Amino acid sequence: MNLVLEKLPPCVISLGEQTKMDLFDASGILLLTRGQLMTKWIWERLSRSEVYTLKSDKDLGKSALSDNKCFSEDLYYNLVGSIWSIYHEARLVTKEQISQIMVIVERIIDEIKDKCVYINFDSLRVDMRRFKEHDYSTYVHAVNVAILSTLTARELGYKGRRLRYLTMGAILHDIGKIKVPREILNKPGPLNEHEVKIIKQHPLEGEAMLREADVLPSILCSIRQHHERWDGKGYPDGLSGSNIHLDAQIIAVTDVYDALTADRPYRNALPPYHALEMILTADKDFNPKVVEAFRKSLNLYPENTIVTLNTGEVGLVVAVPTSLPTRPLVRLIFDRDGEYIDREKYIDLLHELTYFIKSVEKRVLEVNQLYKN
Repeated sequence: MNLVLEKLPPCVISLGEQTKMDLFDASGILLLTRGQLMTKWIWERLSRSEVYTLKSDKDLGKSALSDNKCFSEDLYYNLVGSIWSIYHEARLVTKEQISQIMVIVERIIDEIKDKCVYINFDSLRVDMRRFKEHDYSTYVHAVNVAILSTLTARELGYKGRRLRYLTMGAILHDIGKIKVPREILNKPGPLNEHEVKIIKQHPLEGEAMLREADVLPSILCSIRQHHERWDGKGYPDGLSGSNIHLDAQIIAVTDVYDALTADRPYRNALPPYHALEMILTADKDFNPKVVEAFRKSLNLYPENTIVTLNTGEVGLVVAVPTSLPTRPLVRLIFDRDGEYIDREKYIDLLHELTYFIKSVEKRVLEVNQLYKN
């Protein structure tokens, strides 16, 4: 279902009257929620033909609703291209390449600095045809893990150089995969015992590639230990608990989340809510404090996000439970046939377990407090 903003005619709603629909500005910012009283300030905008309502669009093609993500799409593509170049050229990582990576680190940190960041990786996923060499998903994965790890580390209090080195370790965590044959990385079926053994060498291969690059031990730990697990059942060294470097613990969580939400040759991507729920319940695999920081950082469905449910209905997220943020309260706007719902109807995903969010519809809408005299 496509959604468009439709301009309202002047004086369709009187001053002081309850609005029967949600009102938006031209960029898709929510001005007034259905059922609230028309204020003078918004009424004046309405008289100037500057107020819109949201409509389902079955005939007009692509949605006119603006796409205003916090994380720049152009920067995201640029970062993936930069990682592709560095990974593709690497045999042993040089000091010059480390300098190039530090530029990428600074760009990621600057992009999310002092922002309440919302990142919809579903809409940012790169067209893989643009990256034809080796296992192209590795480069996209490196950028995603770097972004998610930076957000999580910031929640845990990382700052300055510590945050920069964490981000660099996240970018480089899978660099050892360039030593793994492409036919193993892209194999559509299960790996045999020999192939699994080869895959499990990539943390050690990556660490070896960076030995001569004069990087900090914490970065080497991130690369070597990102597949270690809290209960000691990871690899390559079987470390457990606090014996695993905290940077590696952070990258371990974000690595798994991004892997689960991306298409792989042997399976389709899981919905973000499903992947997050799996991580939240994997108490033996990850440090609970890191998981909690990741949950707080990964704002999948902020309030006032427009979402499409698995039933085809479209709604507005009105409340997000802290205990399970993947199951918000949604006020329905359109039914499964694209017809506007003119009454209050809510779906509480925390209790309606047959419902789930299929996709985020276009952008995050920020509610403005516009009650002016």
